[in-house]
Amino acid sequence: MRINRLIILFLLVACKASTPPSLVTYSEDLSVYRHEMQESAFKEKEPTKQKVKQEFYKPLTRHLQQELDSVIRIAQEQNKAGKYVDGYVIQVYSGNSRAEANQIKSGMREFFPELNPKISYRQPNFRIKAGRFKDKLKANRIHQQVKEKFPKAILLPERFFLKYE
Repeated sequence: MRINRLIILFLLVACKASTPPSLVTYSEDLSVYRHEMQESAFKEKEPTKQKVKQEFYKPLTRHLQQELDSVIRIAQEQNKAGKYVDGYVIQVYSGNSRAEANQIKSGMREFFPELNPKISYRQPNFRIKAGRFKDKLKANRIHQQVKEKFPKAILLPERFFLKYE
C-alpha cells in the first residue's frame, strides 16, 4: 500500500507543469566584444570601389563578339554532326589504384581490343569503361564474355556522343 502511494506521488511530481519558456527572459550585453570603426574608413573605401568598376568594365568589342560567334558556330556544327544517345558501357574496374587500372586496361586490350577500353578519373576513383552499345541485348552478350575474364565487370547505362559517319 505504501509503495502505491509513493508511485502516485512520484507520477504527480513528474507531471508537474513547468514554467513556459516565454516567461523566462534572457539578456546579455555583447557591446564589449564589438569592434568600433570610424566613419572615415567607410568613406575612403567607397570611391575606390567605384573606380575599380569603371576601370575594369569594358563593353564587348567587335573582336570578342566575333570569337563568341565562332564558338557558337562550332557548337552548332558539332550538334549537326552527331547526337547524344542513351546506351550501355561495360565497367571493368573501379578503384583508387592507378597501377591496377593500367594493368586491367592492358589486359582488356589484349583480350578485347575491339571494345577500346578507356580510363576515366573522377576523384578519388579510376574507372575503366569499354564498349559503347545502343542495344542492350548485344551489350549483355559481350558483357558475359568479358565477365569470364574480368569477374567484377558490370553493365552500366550511359549517355554518349554518337557521330554520324
